[in-house]
Amino acid sequence: MVVDHADVLRLVAGGAVVVDVLPAREYERSHIRGAVHFPLARVIADARLRLPHEAPIVVYCRDTL
Repeated sequence: MVVDHADVLRLVAGGAVVVDVLPAREYERSHIRGAVHFPLARVIADARLRLPHEAPIVVYCRDTL
């Protein structure tokens, strides 16, 4: 599902966790405040171990189109 900025703000206010899957260098330069970082190649394995199971998850990446 694709959400817009207002949707993300609403989800975060409700307790959602933001996951940034950008490459490490990009994450270090600029990321959403409070976001956790999982490189895209590791997101499935890492997310299951390190994220709360009861919270909604918002995954952030850049649009390359």
